[in-house]
Formats: sequence, C-alpha cells, structure tokens
Amino acid sequence: MAQQRYQRLTRERGPAEFSILAMTRSSLWLGDDHLLLVECTGYTENYKRFFFRDIQSFTIRQTKTRAVWNWIWGAFLVISGLIAWAAGNSYSSATTGFIVGGILLSIFGIPLLLNNLWSPTCACEIRTAVQTESLPSLCRLRKTQRIMNLVRPMIIAAQGQLTGDEVSARLRETVYAPAAETSSGDIPPVIS
Repeated sequence: MAQQRYQRLTRERGPAEFSILAMTRSSLWLGDDHLLLVECTGYTENYKRFFFRDIQSFTIRQTKTRAVWNWIWGAFLVISGLIAWAAGNSYSSATTGFIVGGILLSIFGIPLLLNNLWSPTCACEIRTAVQTESLPSLCRLRKTQRIMNLVRPMIIAAQGQLTGDEVSARLRETVYAPAAETSSGDIPPVIS
C-alpha cells in the first residue's frame, strides 16, 4: 500500500468545540488528492477526508471575534493602568508604580497588540455533496486566503474549470428546463 505524504497547513487550534471532558483541537493537512481534517481530544482522534474532486465550495465569512478580544484586552489594560497609577501614587517611590505598570502592561498589552497585528478573524466551512463541515483551524483571514490560493489549483486540476459562457449556459438550462418539461399531464389532479 502506498504511503500518503501530508503537508501541514495549519497548527492545532482549540477549542473548536467543547467535549464533556476535554476540548477538541483541530488541524488541517494537505494530501496528494485530498484535504485531511484532524480533530483530537485528549483521548481520541477523528479524521475527515475531503477529496478535491468532491469539494463544492468553501464559505469564508469575517467574524467579530477580534473586536471582542480587543475590548476584553483593552478593558483589562485600562484597569491595570488604573492599578499601576494607584500603586505609584500610594507609595513614596515612583519606581513601584513603573514596575507594576510594566508588568501589567506586558500581561495585557502584548496580547492586545498581537491580536491587532494578526489579520481579522473569520469562520471557514467546506461543502461537499453530503456534508458541510466547519474548519476551525482556519480562523484568521490572511492564513485562510493563503491556504485557499494553495488549494484552488489542485481543486481545478481535479474537477476542471468552467468558462463564463459555460456557467451562463448551465444557468439558463436550470432556469428554463423545468418550465419546458412541465406539461398538463404531469400536474397532479386537484382534490377538493
């Protein structure tokens, strides 16, 4: 049996969802002809394969998670600033206030800065003919776009690509075909 080679696309990210005893962490891997979603708890690992020939769409939507975390870290930063200011005023030496302020600034300011340096947050879903699955490890827009640019040519190679004329022709077929096929013999009788 041929051994599959995988390339890691995303690191494990959690919590994707909460289990009874542990949090689920997920990562995304690129195989030769499919994407592999690995969801693991402390006790089990689940694998879901999405073959390139079966993928219908990716849905990416921007979320407000980054703004929520900005408010949380900002509130803690303001509170810690007030504590540092009070500590500096209550003691005779100002160095105590600077030390307390520096520690609290690093505890709450660095996560706030990092959250703003990373790209906006997003939610990504993959759709096949039989399921729609959330991809929780694709949570930042810049990383998601980078991975989509990597995966898109592989999907096109597996499925082919329609031109604009073919898309409009298929749309016309689906819009006008049901109306043309319906005749009076196909309509069920009305029972009153």
